Parts: sequence; C-alpha cells; structure tokens
Amino acid sequence: MTAVDIRTEPLRGRAAYPGLAALSGMQQLEALRSGAAPAPSIARLTGRRIIALGPGTASFALPVTGWIAGAKGDVHPGVLALLADGAMYGAVHTELPPRTPTTTAELALTFLGAARVAPGELTASARLIHLDAALALAEVFLRDSTGRTVAHGTSRCSVFPAIDPSVELVPAAPEPGSYGTPDPWQRPAPVEPVGTWRARSGLEQLTALLTGERERPPVDHLFGVRLAGAEHGRVVFTMPASPWLSQEWGTVHGGALALLATSATSAVVQSTAPAGTAFAALDVKVNFLRAVQPDGRDLVATGTLLHAGRRLAIATAEVVQGDERVAVSTGSTALTPGAAR
Repeated sequence: MTAVDIRTEPLRGRAAYPGLAALSGMQQLEALRSGAAPAPSIARLTGRRIIALGPGTASFALPVTGWIAGAKGDVHPGVLALLADGAMYGAVHTELPPRTPTTTAELALTFLGAARVAPGELTASARLIHLDAALALAEVFLRDSTGRTVAHGTSRCSVFPAIDPSVELVPAAPEPGSYGTPDPWQRPAPVEPVGTWRARSGLEQLTALLTGERERPPVDHLFGVRLAGAEHGRVVFTMPASPWLSQEWGTVHGGALALLATSATSAVVQSTAPAGTAFAALDVKVNFLRAVQPDGRDLVATGTLLHAGRRLAIATAEVVQGDERVAVSTGSTALTPGAAR
C-alpha cells in the first residue's frame, strides 16, 4: 500500500464566496455547476460535482474510486454523509435570495445497505421541505450506480440575515489553467493487501492500525484521518483541518466533520466486538456547533460507547479543535456475531 499525503501538495480549488453571494442562490449553484465559478477544494479532492438543479431541488454526484473505501472495503459511510450534506445544502440554497448565507446545523442519515466500491458513481438527490427566514429543512436519497437506494437523510439548516448591501462582495481569483497532474481522486488509490485481520477481535484490528502492522484504509489517506488511540469502549481519531477540505464558503466542509465523527462512532463499536463479528453502520446524526477554519490544526474525534447489546450498539463522538467543541454525533451499529469472513 502506497502512503500518500495530498495535503503536502499545492492547494487546488478556490472559495467562490463571498463574491458569488451577490447572485441568487440558484444563480450561485448554476455558476458552480457550469464552471463559471471556481470549484471548491473539497470537489477537487473527491470529484464531487453538481449534476442537476431545480427550484427546491439539487442532485450531486461523486465518482466511486478506491479512494473512498473504508476499512471493510466498502464505501465509507462518512463519504455518503459528505455527499448528502452537499445535496441538501444545495436544495435549500436554490430558493435563497442574494446575499443570504446558510449553513447546515444538523445532519441525519439512515444507511440502507453497504455501498460497494465498483465502477460508477454515487448520486444524492435532495429536495427542500421547509424554508423560512431562519430555518430550512431538506431530505435526500442516495443511490449507487445501479440505482439502488443506499441511504436516506434529512438536514436542518440555519438561515442568516442578509449581508448588508453596503458590504462589497469580491469575487474569488481564478484558478490556474492546469496543474500538470490529475486531481487526487483521479489517481490510483492505495490498495490494502489481503491479510488475516478479519480473524482478530475488533480491538486487535484497531491496535494493528495504531502500531502500523495494518495500513490505514484509502479514505483515511485521502482525508488525512488517523487513529490516535483505541481501548475497549473508547477511540480517538484525528484529522487536520486542511484547506483541501474547504467548501464554497472557504470553511471546512461539514461533511468532512461528519466523516471524522462517523469513523469514531463506528470504530468504538468495533473496539468491543469479538473475533468473527460483522458490523454495519445503521444510522448517524451529527450536530454542527461552529464553523471550522482550514488552518491546518488537528480536529480530534473521541468516540465513546453508550450501549452494547448482542445485536445493536450505540456510540457517540465529540469533535473538538483545541478547546472548542465543533460537532457531536450519535451512531447506531448492527452486530452479527460469527458472520465476518
């Protein structure tokens, strides 16, 4: 498996705001979809793009590559959260007037089956449910390349007062015409060699990651996620708040925070699983507490087990940066003893 650190490369992508905020929400998204506005860095990192827009609707797509594989070889559930967050934000944004900022305050997803790493793309189709001067609600369906629904979600967005007309909104500088190499998602992804780790307990598997005996999964390389600690019922993950994770407004994408939190809620359940136990994420709910600047400082997610039954486990994760709590999440995981192969 080839170790990579994309964060050491010159940044690609630009924040389209605040300049783009002078347009209506629909016009902003159309500019991003057509390429008239620069793509954000998170899109250059993952290949995420807007594929369809309408009044109160938005559809986003993400290419399925080896880069988004988690530790089990399927698409990491956090990647679905990232795609869902963008589409629901887009559905809300299509109905906003100029100079009206909004942000995702809460994201909830129910997973309906593992999304396989197979040629094609994932799509997220979202629609606006409610919008007023302070609050918006949206829902989303995520499907794989065969059209199978793999997740359903909802989000609550905060709508802020309009930016004062006297404030000048300056457009972002254009990007260079070419970087000479493909974007990260277009490059060959690292491949983990087949081993005997599935025969070990969950905590032994996590310990192997800590010691370097087992390589990190590709999605962790792409986003910079690292396991920093693991014990029975408690895990710690870190991820730098890299500019590569920036969305259109220039702050760290909420979906990237959701991915980090989902890693923690899933792994803490794994830390208690006996050898041979299969586990699958059932749902996740993330509350975003504050915007995160892409200043490179570590985000730290601590996962704690709340409930452990024979067939179901519930965990929580707290994401902090320094002494500030930036997100909290809760996730449920199904356990199937003796099912792992």
